[in-house]
Amino acid sequence: MYLHIIILAAAILYFSILPFSAAHALAEHITPQTTSNYCTIPLPDPKQLPKDEKEWFTTFQEGTFYVQGWKEITSEVLGKIQQKSKKDELQRSLTHLGIRIGCEWSKKNDVRKINTDMLEQWGSELQKVAEDNPDKLPMVIADIRQKVFKLVQ
Repeated sequence: MYLHIIILAAAILYFSILPFSAAHALAEHITPQTTSNYCTIPLPDPKQLPKDEKEWFTTFQEGTFYVQGWKEITSEVLGKIQQKSKKDELQRSLTHLGIRIGCEWSKKNDVRKINTDMLEQWGSELQKVAEDNPDKLPMVIADIRQKVFKLVQ
């Protein structure tokens, strides 16, 4: 009887931790054969944006005189990672996340579901975790991606 309880407790623990695992956090790196096992939202193409949205997308990516852009934040975050393979995976995840966020944020204010406050919060969160505990970056990226997916669905 105790064995059944232990097995059940282990299964509950395993499945409650699974969404926070590094493999889940880097779900965009899953092979096409396993893609059907995950909920995916197609990556938008910034080249297809209308002209005014392209300009805002560029502002998001490049930043302004006063505000860091996604590329600079990504560069700072990746600068804290020593292992090349991990850095490459995080680069890809952050690039995809930046495209998703930027395409949504570049829409008109009355339509978009991601606002400037969210950008500031997510950028600060990434920079803080990269500085304090870079091993947690995959989980933070996954958390932000999950929030973005919920917003844009």
